[in-house]
Amino acid sequence: MKTHVAIYDSHEKAINATKVLNSKNFPMEHVSILGKAEITDDHIHIKQLDTTKNAPALIGSGAGVVIGLLTGIGIFTIPGFGFLYGAGALVGAFGGFEVGLVTGGIATLLATIGIKKDSVVKLHEHLNEGKFLVVVKGPLKEVEKAEHILHTEGTHLEMLD
Repeated sequence: MKTHVAIYDSHEKAINATKVLNSKNFPMEHVSILGKAEITDDHIHIKQLDTTKNAPALIGSGAGVVIGLLTGIGIFTIPGFGFLYGAGALVGAFGGFEVGLVTGGIATLLATIGIKKDSVVKLHEHLNEGKFLVVVKGPLKEVEKAEHILHTEGTHLEMLD
């Protein structure tokens, strides 16, 4: 198993990356999106770099695509970090990590899902800055295919293994 992460500066760009993967017949059960969320007036908002584009996580054109392509959406509270928005294959795994996150935080979560130790701090910083991660985890050949597709698509800020 291998994990690959592409970083995007907006939720929309991360959603578009999943659309590209889907259009190239990449298995969506190996794809997840992570980003910071906030709760305002009892609505969950996706936190982005451009705060004028904040939108409720479950409302809008992008949410339908996420729900359709990925397996689910979840919001998780992580002490010292706040709320983490997750969509896709890793969301189910987060539920199991919830108890462990009370003590370990986001660094533990990222390390547990297969992110290399030297990349964990950098990804944590990206999430804190309001960026979004498209995480692909699966067999080596599939992850290499996704890496090639995402690199060709080219709207990411950075890619990490």
